[in-house]
Amino acid sequence: MNKSQIELIIRISETRSFTKAGEELHMTQPAVSRTVASIESQLGTKIIKRDKKNGIFFTEVGERVLVIFRKIFNEFHKIDELVAAEQGLEVGTVHVGADPTACSRFLPKIIRTMEEKYPRLEIKLWEGTIEQVKKWLRTECVDVGIIIPPDKEFDTIPLLKEQLVVVMHSDHPLYQKETINIHDLQEENIVMEKGGYEEQIYTLFRDHNLTPKVRFEMEYIETGLSMIQEGLGVTITTEKNSGTLPDQVVFRELKPVTYRETNLAVQDCKHMSKATDAFIQTALTLFAADDLEMN
Repeated sequence: MNKSQIELIIRISETRSFTKAGEELHMTQPAVSRTVASIESQLGTKIIKRDKKNGIFFTEVGERVLVIFRKIFNEFHKIDELVAAEQGLEVGTVHVGADPTACSRFLPKIIRTMEEKYPRLEIKLWEGTIEQVKKWLRTECVDVGIIIPPDKEFDTIPLLKEQLVVVMHSDHPLYQKETINIHDLQEENIVMEKGGYEEQIYTLFRDHNLTPKVRFEMEYIETGLSMIQEGLGVTITTEKNSGTLPDQVVFRELKPVTYRETNLAVQDCKHMSKATDAFIQTALTLFAADDLEMN
């Protein structure tokens, strides 16, 4: 089995389409089908199935084969990088997994900087919840992920540490206080940020023998801010995570002082590619100053 065949299987898993995978690799749809059939013949089993309800999906053994194919393909990339390094070039592809908030907040600046510094490096984005990012890291769909909190399952590199604040309407009685104690929120309607951000908030309440009164759950911080603007509750997040606040939406510092850590995560720092390392070093350079300003 050669590099092109392995890459095709990986592209099919990413696009969930024979046609799209073929377009990316400049192959016709019949050629894609023949190649897949040849691979399955060599393996002696079906790895990809199609039906009207689910479209294209990988069989159980296909999913396991896919993990191995990604490992092999990553090794091919490392060879390309070694050869390019001998010629004084930086080449490669970095697959990055992040939730929507991290995608909008961190990645545009990182990508722009990398395009300027490493024009031959390509970055591909995988956007999902933090739990999805962790799954992609386990199965090597992505080379690096942006996650919170630190996870012992992966090698993590601290990117940013930010203090939590309480965001509310300016008419809210708690706004009269300079700081909000966690006990002040016991009976408040909480607009809870999901996607992996909620676990720290639940833990914070549990640590003080409290249970948050969650009225709404949201995938995007913008949704929560709109609800707060209408006086439907309060939320706990970080100042920079909330971005530009809508009219009449304000924040107060939370006590006890609590920090949210944002981390870069990889399967194994010792075996990551040079392209992945370049991405991580760029991210640290860009956002270390933000962390210092805050602390």
